[in-house]
Amino acid sequence: MRPIAVVALLGTACLAWSAIPLTGTGPAGVAALLVAATCVCAGVMRLIGKGTGADDPSFVLSTWARLSYQAKAILVRTGWESGGVVAMVVLEALHRSRPWHTGLLAVAVLGYLLAVQRAESALPFGTLRRQSRALVVSVALVAVTTGVATGPSAGTGALSGWLEIVAALAAVTAGALALPL
Repeated sequence: MRPIAVVALLGTACLAWSAIPLTGTGPAGVAALLVAATCVCAGVMRLIGKGTGADDPSFVLSTWARLSYQAKAILVRTGWESGGVVAMVVLEALHRSRPWHTGLLAVAVLGYLLAVQRAESALPFGTLRRQSRALVVSVALVAVTTGVATGPSAGTGALSGWLEIVAALAAVTAGALALPL
C-alpha cells in the first residue's frame, strides 16, 4: 500500500474515532469536526502535491494560473497534520468518552503522525528502528495512563477528564519527539 494511502486511511480513522459520538457536542463539536476534516484532507493533498512540483508561473499571463500556483504554495508549505491532530483532540475532549477510547485515539494519532513522516521522507522505514524504544515507551505510557484513568478516582469532576486528556497528549508528544527530523 502506498504511504499516502496509509496517511489518508489513518487520518480518516482517527477523525471518525474522535468524532464518535458527535451527539451532545453542539456547534463546537461540529466546528472541530469540520476543522479536523479540512486539515486531514489538506494534509493528504499536500503530500500528493509535494511530489508533483511546480515552476514559477511568472511567465503565465492567466490570473487563474497564478492563483492556483499560490494556493498550491500555501497548501504545500502549511503543516496541516498538526492542526488536524489538535482538532481531533479538541473533538475528543468535547464528548464524554471512556478512557480506553481516548487511549486508542492516542495510539492511532501516533500511527498517523508516523505515516505522515514516512510519506514525507525518502528514508527507508528501517531508520525508525533507532527510535523503536521511545515509540514502545510512548505506547506503554498510553497504556498506563489509560489503565490509571479506567480505575476509580477520587475526583469525578471536569478536572479529572482534563487530566486524562493531558496524559494522552503527553503520550502523543513523547511519541512525536521520537520521530527523526
